[in-house]
Order: sequence, then C-alpha cells, then structure tokens
Amino acid sequence: MHPQVIDLQSLAMGQAYDFTRYGPVHHGDVLLVSDGVAVLDRAWPVMVSGRSDVFHRLADGVTWAEYLADLATDKAARLAAGLELVALPADVLAARAVDFADLPDADADLFGGAA
Repeated sequence: MHPQVIDLQSLAMGQAYDFTRYGPVHHGDVLLVSDGVAVLDRAWPVMVSGRSDVFHRLADGVTWAEYLADLATDKAARLAAGLELVALPADVLAARAVDFADLPDADADLFGGAA
C-alpha cells in the first residue's frame, strides 16, 4: 500500500490531530492541514512544512534523511514515500488529496465533517 494524501484542512488542528489517532490513516500518509503539510510517523503527525503548536516536529538540527536512517527499513521506506509526495508541487499534491470524510471507515461526524 502506498501512502495516501489526506485533506484535513477543513478541521481545526486539534481535530486533525485526533483524526490521526482514530481515523483510517497509516504510517507515511501525507496530511494537508491548515498549518501546512505533515506526514504520519507511526502514530504521530509530524510537520514537514509550516509550523504547528499541535502537531509534532523533528528535533532542531535533525534532517529527514538522518531521521529515516534511524528507522527500521520497512518504516523508513513508507515514510520516505510519503516525504516524496510532500516534495510535489502544491497543486499536484492537492489534486491527489482525498477529503478525510470520503475515506472508508472515516467517522466524519466525530470530526466535525459531513459524510
């Protein structure tokens, strides 16, 4: 399974964080959020671009390449695939995105969206 791009921009950042905990998202998925773009690293949404007071971020001075080198191979490969998607132009990334409410098993009502 390849990482998917999920549009969470209609949610407040706290709701988007909750969605990553309880929604149908997987390690390496790309998250378009109101504060920027993130990837899901195992169970944690980590900002790739933009700043957030809610989502996690890499430690100061740590690059994604360094971070990936410390992960198990299977985890690193899927996260790297998500990071490759993040590198796409914004319009291409947005065109690939699926609204969170349209995902199978997404409980949109729980997160303030409409199914």
